[in-house]
Amino acid sequence: MHGYAGQWLRVDLDSGKSWVEPLDAMRARRYVGGRGMAARILLDETPPGCDPFGPANRLVFATGPLTGTYAPGSGRFVVAGKSPATDGFGEAYTGGFVAHELKYAGYDGIVVQGAAAELVYLSIVNDRVEIRPARHLAGRGTLEVEETIKRELGDSETRIISTGLAGEKRVRYACIMNDTDRAAGRTGLGAVMGAKNLKAIAIRGTGRVTLADPKKFREYALADLAKIRKHPWLGDSPTSAGALGTAGGVEDLSSMGILPTRNWETGTWEHADRISGTAMKNTILIGHRACQSCPVGCTRVVRVPGGPFGGVRPEYGGPEYETVASFGSLCENRDLEAIALLNQRCNAYGLDTISAGSAIAFAMECFEKGLLTEREIGFPLPWGDAPTMVRLLDLIARREGIGDLLAEGARRAAAVLGRGASDLAVEVKGLELGMHEARGKKGLALSYATAPRGADHMEGFHDPSLAVPNAWPELGVTEAMDRFTLEGKPRAVRLAEDYTSFINTVPLCSFMSLTVGGIRNTEEITGMLAAATGWSDLTLAEEMAIGERAYNLARVFTVRESGGAADDRLPAKLARRLRGGASREQVVGNRDIQAALQEYYRLRGWSETGAPTEAKLTELGLADVVGQLAGKGEGR
Repeated sequence: MHGYAGQWLRVDLDSGKSWVEPLDAMRARRYVGGRGMAARILLDETPPGCDPFGPANRLVFATGPLTGTYAPGSGRFVVAGKSPATDGFGEAYTGGFVAHELKYAGYDGIVVQGAAAELVYLSIVNDRVEIRPARHLAGRGTLEVEETIKRELGDSETRIISTGLAGEKRVRYACIMNDTDRAAGRTGLGAVMGAKNLKAIAIRGTGRVTLADPKKFREYALADLAKIRKHPWLGDSPTSAGALGTAGGVEDLSSMGILPTRNWETGTWEHADRISGTAMKNTILIGHRACQSCPVGCTRVVRVPGGPFGGVRPEYGGPEYETVASFGSLCENRDLEAIALLNQRCNAYGLDTISAGSAIAFAMECFEKGLLTEREIGFPLPWGDAPTMVRLLDLIARREGIGDLLAEGARRAAAVLGRGASDLAVEVKGLELGMHEARGKKGLALSYATAPRGADHMEGFHDPSLAVPNAWPELGVTEAMDRFTLEGKPRAVRLAEDYTSFINTVPLCSFMSLTVGGIRNTEEITGMLAAATGWSDLTLAEEMAIGERAYNLARVFTVRESGGAADDRLPAKLARRLRGGASREQVVGNRDIQAALQEYYRLRGWSETGAPTEAKLTELGLADVVGQLAGKGEGR
């Protein structure tokens, strides 16, 4: 199979056995890889209602047909499982070098089931697979785990996936780390890995990926690369992602009134320049890195050798936009060195920086309003207190004191506190919002409410991209749209989600696609995929169907496990008027999105209860999953 390794690795931690499973060519064409393959496996193999921390949950690592090639942005893979944060479909994406190494070892993906009796790690060297004891790695940080395993295996080129102390402690937003500074951050899959007593996966491969048409592949890859290099944000300009990282837009977001600040009270902050990409470049930045097959290099590399927040090491990279906002403006912390240290601690512990920063901001507002007292916390927790933020983060990772409550995530913590605390928890389905203000991006509010994994900023629709006409003519979106309205948005939201779902199924870096990066490269992506696999009849229409199929599989899983329309709700904070800035007085609550929500369901072919209908699933070739929605109001 060109473009594919042609087999998956299966690991049963209960029995300690592993085996390979051939990849069927028809299944590959239907589900491709990444999200599509992972969602199908979870639906087929995860029992309804299973405990996310139980042995029946699956942990899936999936690549795709461009992984292992030089296609720009192809160094990405997906991790999926039932989420301990949302109890629904859990997925997270990460870059680095692991995905290519897995393909070189001869596998398109890994499925882990069961749970080991004690801590272990998995060693994969081509077709030699071993489960090794890892008791000596208990509680160790990401970098130390990687260095130790590489010494044990005697190969410094080994690539490693691991979970940290937070995963071992089952913090519900623990993440999975790879290549030291890359994180599969969202939905708590590091805690699933920890519950399986799987500390790490070490991968070394010496094979290669074959292409159906190497000459055509090279033509399309070079054409795609040329477009990326000419792109104002991804190219070589002084304000590009390579020059300033993803935090380069902090000041612009503040000026637009959509920089989340003070636990979502306002979208503008007078100290935005203190935490921006420019500030980082002028102070603590010492370089940048790229994932494999990436021409941009948006990963920051920082160093803080001394001072109150010293000890920040370049191996752990540096804070990206989501981290800068969640530990910065959201908590009113203007100390960039402290943010760098918090980022390093999260990478070492294996914590999602978005949810961790959100938990701290939630606790700060609870403290301000008297819902959490100094006695309950153990210390005062005022806005912007950087040393205290570091202290609280340590407690969360160790599940000690107040950290044990906050390790449950904002939704569960608020339910325990009561007294109106739920109004301060900014989450959807249990997943804290990415650092993007939906009151100033009304279409994004619809994406947040309906996304299968909860508040999803990576697959969600970002309204400013359609501020000009003909932004996405390839997808049939030609009219300019105001970011403050929901008019016309359900159709655009659905199209953006389906195409991005296809990108996540390939998978490619979202920045290098039309709907997120704004690159007009749909033809090049189709060409690379066709030349890699030999699917010479591949079209954009089929790619949209692939994305829609994967999206519906994920939605079926979430509806089956946790609910449909009843869970498609926005946090109470968004129903309050935004204070200050260019988006002031904007509001988007559940009443505001009701008409758009029903139109969105109709366009998706879902019932009024938000469940994919039998007719829609049959149209997508998924008639065999209709039974998964028994009793969920799936309709006809």
